[in-house]
Amino acid sequence: MKKIIAIACVAAGTLFADTTPVMVSLVTPVQVPSRQYDVTGLRLSLIYGECQEFTGLDIGVIGNARRDFTGLAVGGINVAAERLYGAQVGLVNWNGNADTSWLRRSVGAQLGLLNYAESFCGLQDGFVNISGASFTGLQSSFVNYAHDVYGMQCGYYIVFGVNVAGGAVSGCQIGLVNYADRMERGCQIGIVNIISQNGWLPVCPILNGSF
Repeated sequence: MKKIIAIACVAAGTLFADTTPVMVSLVTPVQVPSRQYDVTGLRLSLIYGECQEFTGLDIGVIGNARRDFTGLAVGGINVAAERLYGAQVGLVNWNGNADTSWLRRSVGAQLGLLNYAESFCGLQDGFVNISGASFTGLQSSFVNYAHDVYGMQCGYYIVFGVNVAGGAVSGCQIGLVNYADRMERGCQIGIVNIISQNGWLPVCPILNGSF
C-alpha cells in the first residue's frame, strides 16, 4: 500500500509540476514562476508576462500565452498564440490560431482598438478588425477585413465603415464601402458595393448581392 501511495504521489507531482494557480511578472524572465509554467487561475503582468497554456483571468500591460488561452484577458496587449476560448479586452488583441476545425478553432470575443485573429468564430469589435483566414460571426468597426466571411461585417453605427472580404462571403456586409471577391449567398448594403466575380453587378450603389 505504501508503494502504491508513493507512486501515486510521484505521478501527481509530475502531472502538476508545471502548473501554477498564480503568476506574477515584471518583465519576463523576471517573474514567478518561470515562463515554462502553465497557469490555471490568475496572472498579473506589471509590464510583460509570458506563460505556456493559460486558463483563468489574465490582467496586465502585455500578456502572452504561448499555447492555448481559455478565460478572460484584460490588458494593453493580449496575445494568445494558439486556441483562444474566451475573451480578450484591450488596446491590441492578437490570436495566431489558424486551425479551422471546430475542435481547435478559436471561439469568443475580441474587444479593442486593433483585433487580429486567423481563424475565428464570435465577435470582433474595435477600430480595426482583421481575420487572416475564415471568420464566422460579427465584425464591427471602421475597418473590417477577413479572407472568408460567414456572418456579418458592419461599420460603426452600422454604416460608417469599410468592409473587405478577400475570398467568399456568406452573409451580409453593411458600410460605406463593401468589397468581396465572391458572394456565395448574401448581400452588400452601402454607398459603394463591389463583388469582383459573381455579383449582380461588379460595382453597384446601395445594394449588391448574389443568391
